[in-house]
Amino acid sequence: MGWLGLSNCAGDPTGLAQPTLSPAHLIMVEPLAIAPQLLAQLQQAITSRLASGDRSGASVPPPVPPSIPLYRAKDTQSIVYISPVALQLAKQGSMPPMEIAQAIAEGFPDSRPPNLAFPIRSHHWSLSVIPPGKLYLELTDPGIAIWLQQAIAWDLQPDATPDPGPLRPAESLDLFPIQYAHARCCALLRLAQREGLITLETPAHPGIASVTAPNLIPWLESPTHLKTHHPAERALISRAIATLDAFSSPVSSSQITSRFAVATLLSQDFLTFYAQCQILGSVPSQDPDLAQARLGLISLTQKLLKRLLEKELSSFAPLEL
Repeated sequence: MGWLGLSNCAGDPTGLAQPTLSPAHLIMVEPLAIAPQLLAQLQQAITSRLASGDRSGASVPPPVPPSIPLYRAKDTQSIVYISPVALQLAKQGSMPPMEIAQAIAEGFPDSRPPNLAFPIRSHHWSLSVIPPGKLYLELTDPGIAIWLQQAIAWDLQPDATPDPGPLRPAESLDLFPIQYAHARCCALLRLAQREGLITLETPAHPGIASVTAPNLIPWLESPTHLKTHHPAERALISRAIATLDAFSSPVSSSQITSRFAVATLLSQDFLTFYAQCQILGSVPSQDPDLAQARLGLISLTQKLLKRLLEKELSSFAPLEL
């Protein structure tokens, strides 16, 4: 895992908080969390286009900010991050916010994520400058597909990095709906393997293993559009990304309810997806690619719920109920 400056956003249970980049605070960043990587790329763009004086005209560029505000748009059908950093910078110099935002946008294509293994690059983003000077960054469907493929192969088990230890379990929290969603994921994956739709590897840790076949999930139905475009599918993808972003925010035992909220929202979005999107039955014969893509979403959800239950909430993730 990489390291990055990131302020504490654990107070927002939805994962749509305003994380800020700050060199003064170092925490471990989940390797597939998007927000920290995006923050670092924005920092690079600001440094290269503003602090270096790479601008024509008489306007004095503002100093590089100690932190960058960034938050998720509430639209669950797309992955959009919004940064009002240009409005913040405009208060510190003589450049108008729209000019600052445009300068950052011009420098963004040359930025690189700090974790070179991070699969999403600048060309996977659609960037817009919106008056009075906000940056809107939307992850394109090909970028989402790349992220999903990496995520389902991701090992969520703890690594060798020192861990402060599990949070004390909150006995007053009702974890059954979250555990039920996890058990439902496991049951669907086992059934799909029995029907020959997927192959699960022998797990290195107790629980359901990663999907090994098909090797590449057919996430895209065309070069520019996801196969999974049902509103419930898009909402589950959005929630999975928000969940991983939330993992990059430190949390103390007194804030365990924020992790509980993250787990609850993920389980609710999964159950909505499960109710509205058929996975087995006639789907595998009529559209096998869609069936495998939906099973890929189930596999990712199961991994995230297992991590939340076992590591974040100090409980257990049942394979069946």
